[in-house]
Amino acid sequence: MASAITKYFSQALGKQTVQEALKAGGWKIVLDGNLAETLIEHGPGGQLIGVDSNGNKYYEKKDAQVGRNRWVVYAGGQDWINQNSSTVPPEWHGWLHFISDENPANADIPKPMYALAAEAHPTMTPGRYMPKGSWENPHRRSWKKVEAWTPPPAKGTH
Repeated sequence: MASAITKYFSQALGKQTVQEALKAGGWKIVLDGNLAETLIEHGPGGQLIGVDSNGNKYYEKKDAQVGRNRWVVYAGGQDWINQNSSTVPPEWHGWLHFISDENPANADIPKPMYALAAEAHPTMTPGRYMPKGSWENPHRRSWKKVEAWTPPPAKGTH
């Protein structure tokens, strides 16, 4: 049992030995149970289906239980803190959740004219929204009691 786990652990990270896998950042997998399950349990038998514009990799394992046979490894790979599911584009979301069986990497899926590209949500980044009065806002004391929400400027418009 232990030899199978070490074999899958090293294979999941593309290394020959467990020591090489640990040196390549594999120790971070121990801290994140979800990434560990994805790379160790699913990873070695999964077939790479495609990569999206954000660098996320999509896998499928045809002989696994239905509902647990498609998964994504987010861009950044071993960086377990910065994995962000908001970077999954709509066409890949549909494939992951069995809404569509078409492979988005090979299919020409029409996009509505109002669709925006999938981007990571700015939560916990310097570009996030900080309301007046927030501790992180440098002007936290020069504010009114109420602030009306104003939408951000639209991208790609004049």
